Amino acid sequence: MHLPAEFREVRRSGKRLSDAYFSLSVLANQGGRPRLGLAISTRSAGSSVARNLIKRIARESFRLNQQDLPAVDVTVAARDAARGVAAHALRASLEKHWSTIRQRW
Repeated sequence: MHLPAEFREVRRSGKRLSDAYFSLSVLANQGGRPRLGLAISTRSAGSSVARNLIKRIARESFRLNQQDLPAVDVTVAARDAARGVAAHALRASLEKHWSTIRQRW
């Protein structure tokens, strides 16, 4: 997803999933494939290095799981607790979210 209007629509109309590290909004789409939007703020991640690491982890996790996901738009927002957490904990958190999306949609 690239357009601000797409992000707004998913955040406004989508179902929310959240845990200590991430808040996801999920909305079915008509495109036939899953799409990812990232909203990783400086406030939640800290430095640009940490913010970019969280984004890389989220993109890679999505890439590895997208073939099993239904046609949905997903926005991923990091929470304050994601700052300074080990990468494997963030990956595990996202894996749980992808599993939930596969089951519900």
